[in-house]
Amino acid sequence: MFMEDIRHFAEAIAKEAGGILLSGFRAHDTQISYKSATDIVTNIDKESEEFLVAEVAKKFPRHDIIAEEGGERNSKSDLVWYIDPLDATNNFAHGIPFFCVSLGVFSRRLQKVVVGVVYDPVHNELFSAHHKGGAYLNGVPIHVSKIEHLIGSLLATGFPVNRSSECKDNLEEFSKLAPVSMGIRRIGSAALDLCYTACGRFDGYWEPELKPWDMAAGAVIVEEAGGTVTRYNGGLFVPEYPEIVATNGRIHEEVVRYIANS
Repeated sequence: MFMEDIRHFAEAIAKEAGGILLSGFRAHDTQISYKSATDIVTNIDKESEEFLVAEVAKKFPRHDIIAEEGGERNSKSDLVWYIDPLDATNNFAHGIPFFCVSLGVFSRRLQKVVVGVVYDPVHNELFSAHHKGGAYLNGVPIHVSKIEHLIGSLLATGFPVNRSSECKDNLEEFSKLAPVSMGIRRIGSAALDLCYTACGRFDGYWEPELKPWDMAAGAVIVEEAGGTVTRYNGGLFVPEYPEIVATNGRIHEEVVRYIANS
């Protein structure tokens, strides 16, 4: 029951944070600054994060927090909140209506993400799950697709913000999977890509060079919807390792095989 209570709390604050995002979406006074030439942040990211970190700290003072824009508390407790106050800031800043709030809770003891909540305020879609509790979209159970083969599957991916030469650019993986699938989409939000895989809109998703707050919530939502989530080599997924493959399970071995040979 404890994990379900955490999920319901996370759902409530994610929806409030979503309201903060909408208040700045396509607004003339939204302020944009650059963390690097290709990585931006807005005042709305920061406002959303300040709200979320404060709410989690007030409700669960013993839980640890790691948030994208620097909000952090690390006491080595069992439960860690990975907070992305605005996933897909580039979309948000360009007026593209695909972005979300993402909250994932990781158990150090279980070495698993045990709660995940992703809220897309533009489309009013609240995805959520907790360990062994199923996955939901606006309170209705969701499940991964039943596509059996890669050739009939619709995939999703993304490309790293970091343009450094040592970074995996994902082009080789993309070029191998594009011809053997129905198609590949790139909507710009890792959290939404995972949620769309969980509810069967996509059949699979992969991406390198991600951060824990990008993946944590969506990973448990896919798993609880009946899907499979691993690293590129098929090994155990953990949020701190910067890559993910998530599928309906039926095509997972095929996807991993193409990626592992890239």
